[in-house]
Amino acid sequence: MTGELRADPQQRTSKNGNPFALARLSVPMGDEGRVHCSLIAFEAEAVARLLQLCAGASVAAAGTLKVGIFTGNDGTARPSLDMVADEIASTTPRPKKPKPAPVHQGHQGGAAAGDPFADDVDWMGA
Repeated sequence: MTGELRADPQQRTSKNGNPFALARLSVPMGDEGRVHCSLIAFEAEAVARLLQLCAGASVAAAGTLKVGIFTGNDGTARPSLDMVADEIASTTPRPKKPKPAPVHQGHQGGAAAGDPFADDVDWMGA
């Protein structure tokens, strides 16, 4: 199922201490507008990926879908979708991790540190 996140996903912790994530997805239904789907993720990778995203992100979720009907305040019957998401994908880029600064080793007397043949003799010079 694909759609857009309606709000930032929320992290929760189960009674036995395992993290899970909750989200609401707005899914297009062609000419009939949109339907909203409640997502819950328990798999560690799906939880981590979902929590990296923000409201408005495009999301594809795969998992077990439960379809139902609820009656709105106006008395209209509407579809109800709940998914236990095993996998989450998004076209929204993941936050970039900062790259460590490169380590530069300066010239240390003609050889690298720890070289058993290190000396200051320039064997290649003229």
